[in-house]
Amino acid sequence: MLPALLVTGLMLGAFGLLISSFIRQLENFAGVMNFVIFPMFFASTALYPLWRLDDVSPALGWVAELNPFSHAVELIRFCLYLRWAPAEAAVVAAAGAVFFWLAVYAFEPGRGFWARRAEA
Repeated sequence: MLPALLVTGLMLGAFGLLISSFIRQLENFAGVMNFVIFPMFFASTALYPLWRLDDVSPALGWVAELNPFSHAVELIRFCLYLRWAPAEAAVVAAAGAVFFWLAVYAFEPGRGFWARRAEA
């Protein structure tokens, strides 16, 4: 269970870093929560398992299958059942690596805390 939580936490942290690299002001974070994170949460399998989403709507099941949050939820869910899900673990690790790489690429050191201190 601990490795699944660690990999999931790293992926979500990298996703947060990626989002924060595009936000110019702290006040804009509420909009990001409403238009990015909540739809990803509701389109994941956090509330209903994937097989139920496929029964209700194949399109929603397809969106949930593409969502990396779904794979993180399924990885934790399988670990709670004492089963290992290598496909979900690979998707979560790959998504975390991509999110982290994009966050590093989008990082601008010129607008950070130390840049503001150097100007003062």
